[in-house]
Amino acid sequence: MKTQTVIIALAAALFTATAIADHNRTDEQGRKQGHWTEFPGDGVLAAEGNYVDGKRHGKWVLRKANGFVEEGKYVAGEKHGHWVSRGANGGKTEGQYVGGKMHGHWVLQHANGFAAEGQYVNDKQTGHWIHRYANGDVHEGQKVDSKGHGEWVIRHADGSGSKGRYVNGKQHGLWVYWDADGYESKLEFMHGFPLGLK
Repeated sequence: MKTQTVIIALAAALFTATAIADHNRTDEQGRKQGHWTEFPGDGVLAAEGNYVDGKRHGKWVLRKANGFVEEGKYVAGEKHGHWVSRGANGGKTEGQYVGGKMHGHWVLQHANGFAAEGQYVNDKQTGHWIHRYANGDVHEGQKVDSKGHGEWVIRHADGSGSKGRYVNGKQHGLWVYWDADGYESKLEFMHGFPLGLK
């Protein structure tokens, strides 16, 4: 019985030593290989995942100082594919990376009840976006380079709202406003400055 216990203990110690030796290791050229746990700073408390020839590759988990936990895959050192970030306060972001840049469909949810959904192209919000606010307001329209650019419709929870165009993030041209009873008014804008009622 004692011999069996000693053999089991020795096997466990050997396995642990092998696992430690295989963790956070570098090859003969000094490149990181295999499974690593890092404490890189710059807002990231800990990062855990795999390296191949000195580059992050495969699934990684990043734990950040603000309470967010970010999970996804790296390909040859760049974020690629589906990533999810979750905050300690309930916030969540989820979407696609291509070659290290946000590219594709994203859903952004903040703990304060705000949510946004739309497309990124090379880290810029582009195309059709919807913003939903905790008070029931919904803003929906087109973006270019993360700025409102094109037709937008704004609807308030009480039934009032407005619609018009943005150019480079500023109201431009004729905007139509309506109240909860459907009464309309119109206002002309020039690069964000109101010119007067129509």
